[in-house]
Amino acid sequence: MTKNKKEYNCEICGREVTKEEYETYDGMCWECWDDQLTEESEDMFGDVM
Repeated sequence: MTKNKKEYNCEICGREVTKEEYETYDGMCWECWDDQLTEESEDMFGDVM
């Protein structure tokens, strides 16, 4: 019996991620999620948090 494993890929860079990463980081890998967060904080506060 083969298990139907769904692959999850980062929506930004396309790297394969685990289901947990995909759900935790809104469909992104940790690095892209972190980059996104950094960009948002720069936009909001004019500086990296």
